[in-house]
Formats: sequence, C-alpha cells, structure tokens
Amino acid sequence: MAQPLDEVAVTNRGNGLSDEWDFFFASADNAVVSIFVDLGIRPEVPIEARPWLLWVHVDMQSPRPDGLSSGEEAPKLKEIGDALDAAISATCGAQLVGRVTGGGKREFYFHAAEPGPLDEAAGQAMQSFEGYAFQCGSLYQPEWDHYLGTLYPSDTNLQRMQNRRLLEGLAAEGDAHEVPRKVDHWLYFADDEGRKACRDTLVEIGFAVEEETFAEDDGDQLPFALVVSRVDSVDKHSINGVTLELVRLAGENRGDYEGWGCPVTKPS
Repeated sequence: MAQPLDEVAVTNRGNGLSDEWDFFFASADNAVVSIFVDLGIRPEVPIEARPWLLWVHVDMQSPRPDGLSSGEEAPKLKEIGDALDAAISATCGAQLVGRVTGGGKREFYFHAAEPGPLDEAAGQAMQSFEGYAFQCGSLYQPEWDHYLGTLYPSDTNLQRMQNRRLLEGLAAEGDAHEVPRKVDHWLYFADDEGRKACRDTLVEIGFAVEEETFAEDDGDQLPFALVVSRVDSVDKHSINGVTLELVRLAGENRGDYEGWGCPVTKPS
C-alpha cells in the first residue's frame, strides 16, 4: 500500500507531547484506515494530569475511493490539522496524541486536563476552511482507553513500522534489499527455559546461534538474551514474514523480539 503523502515518520515535533510520531495501517469497519500516533508518550500512559479525550472529526471533500486522503486534498488536510492543533492546544491546554484517516474522514484526538471551550476552539480553527463539515466532542478517559486500544499499534504493527524505518535507512545507503545477506536478530526472555525452547525452534528452521548472555541487573525483567542469525533477503515481504514469526515465537516463550540488523548490501 502506498504511503500517504502527508503521513511520514517524524521526530523533534515541537508542539506534541513527544518527538516520536509514526503511522501504520489498520482495519476498521471492514475498511483500511491510516493511524498517525505519538509513540513516545507510551511509557507514561495513562497520564494522570490529562484524563479527558477530546476529538474533532473532519469530513473530507475528495477522499479516495477507499476512503483515505487523496493527493490533491492532502495539503489542505494538513493545514486543517495544523490549525486545529494550534487552536485547541492554546485554548484548551490540550495536546494532540493521534490522528485517524479513513472512511472519508480525518479524526484528530487530543488529551487534556479538562475539555475547556473545545467547540469554540474548533470553530475558530475551521473558519478558514469553507465547505468542510466537522464534529467535535469529549469523553472522560482517565485510563486513556482510545489511545491504548485504537491509536497505539499492536506488536505486529510496531514490528512492521520498525522494519519500514530500517529499510528506509538501508535504501538511503544504496542497499539492494533483494540480495541475501546475514541478518542478525535480538530476542530477550524472562527465563532460561523460555530462551532454550525458542532457541531450539529457531535452530530447526535454519537460524544459527550467535550469542547467549545474561544481564545481572536485578531490574531487568527480560535478562536472558539470545542473538541469532540467518542468511535472508530483506525486501519488505521477506523481512516482515521473518520478523513477525520471531515476534510470535518470542511471545510464546515469555520473551520479546527486539529487532534486527544487517550490513548494507549492494548489487554485484
């Protein structure tokens, strides 16, 4: 699926809660939606000082047939988002935490100490965008249910996002993703039993064990490390298939899959 023109991974975002935003695709009501979310705040969520969820839903004027934003309308939607962010942040003391695009709408989600004059702020921002219908509302969500249940990606989507970032970095160095090369993978486990079980399965499917270590820090909940490798290509389809299987195997054995790395490989 093509990357939306106005949705790219960003860092150093000055007017958000953190500097780590990224997007992923998901399914909602049998349709594809694009979710752009502040990932960096996850360790602090739920944030007690911001228990109110605020939202503004804007109807697109020329969505694509699949309900996502069109290239022609993307710049205007970005302007709308910037205007809403500025007005609601200033008037309601809120911070943008995520955005959903799909079904012919762009939905903006904020968290705040209280709703404040949300209707007034949204109306003020939308005055400059004639013909765009919008709806807004608020809900007391001290546990940040919408952020955790809808906006924040699943483990598999998180892995796809990490893969995309790594592939973009490799591409910038001239990498030929389809060329097989040694790829290292890092996994961490709660106990040695889980590590051994996962290791044995990985060896059976062609992985070589590179390293097994133990972190003596008492605060480390996954102290049993396992590094494995295998010769694979790293095109999008291949690396997603490999890593999502490693995510599954690690989870089944009380562990986490932490990622992969490989040398830049250019065509011969």
